[in-house]
Amino acid sequence: MKPRLNGLAHGEGSAKWLAREGYAELGPAVVGHPVTRLADSAWFESWIEMASPEALIVAYADKRAGQRLEPMAERFASWERRYPPAARAERTRGAWTTETLHRVWRRAELLERRACELAGSEPGDVRRLKWTGRAISAARSAVAGGAR
Repeated sequence: MKPRLNGLAHGEGSAKWLAREGYAELGPAVVGHPVTRLADSAWFESWIEMASPEALIVAYADKRAGQRLEPMAERFASWERRYPPAARAERTRGAWTTETLHRVWRRAELLERRACELAGSEPGDVRRLKWTGRAISAARSAVAGGAR
């Protein structure tokens, strides 16, 4: 079951929020980022062939970043610990089977290869640059200042 916000699945809801905030041009790059998209065979096979470089990079970044940047294997292991197939089956209709998890993982690996090829890098080279901590702090301050 896909998380929904105002009746929209996560990716579509993210694109709609960006449009509402004045960044509609970013919508196509984020609409395909949810990990649940990797479970949809028809959607994924079409998307991986036609996705823009920006969409590939955003989707890949989503698979590498939780509270911190981590290898994809760690991110997926974290999801599996929090949402094991049996626990999902008890809670959610249409929960992923072990087979689906393996298929999603293979597609994530393909996504990783494509994104890294675009960047001319290897997965182990992906890291936060020194300036990102300051940029994230500045963004959080700006958001907090705007909330007042």
